[in-house]
Amino acid sequence: MKKLLQDKSTSLICHLILAIGVLPFVLLYPKSVSLLFINGYHSAFLDVVLYHITRLPELAFIVFVVVLAFFAERRILMAVIIAMALCGICIVLFKNFVFPDFFRPYHWLNGNKVAFHHVPGIHLHSNGSFPSGHTISAFCALALVGFISKKPWVQFLLFLLACLSGYSRVYAAQHYLMDVYAGAIFGFVVALMVYHIFTNNFKTPFWSQPLIKF
Repeated sequence: MKKLLQDKSTSLICHLILAIGVLPFVLLYPKSVSLLFINGYHSAFLDVVLYHITRLPELAFIVFVVVLAFFAERRILMAVIIAMALCGICIVLFKNFVFPDFFRPYHWLNGNKVAFHHVPGIHLHSNGSFPSGHTISAFCALALVGFISKKPWVQFLLFLLACLSGYSRVYAAQHYLMDVYAGAIFGFVVALMVYHIFTNNFKTPFWSQPLIKF
């Protein structure tokens, strides 16, 4: 347990607070209520900012963490590649085989003619709602970057960025809060477990050297 907490305490504490703090809202309020509440507080400024943030997990976060890992130890590079690949495979399995009948908010909003704020530039989908793939990717990638840096303030800022990414999915009416919540927990757990396994079991000189040296 001590090794698991080493250099990751800030990230672990932040994600634990998130898991405990958001859970009551997921369990006690209908998913439509939290959706309309978050989507209802909008502005032109938030539209621009959250539009760009919600697009980052599609590629930018993944590319960034993989490129960064090339300058870290080989075992960390492998942990990053496997963690991100595992998340990608699970996203496909979840959306197409495990939870294929979980519809996105647009299916309910459009079917019931519910008024909502449509963020300009966002194409709304109807299916594949649970869990949020964007949120899984964001929380996994940014947690890994925080683990690599080992700096508490970096882990905290990356946690906030991951939260903004998840929030943007509900703000844009692409996902319900429960989709984002599940994606955040899953993405972080995958990052934590894979990183812990590789850094604590691959300790030979080969795995402890960076692939690219300055």
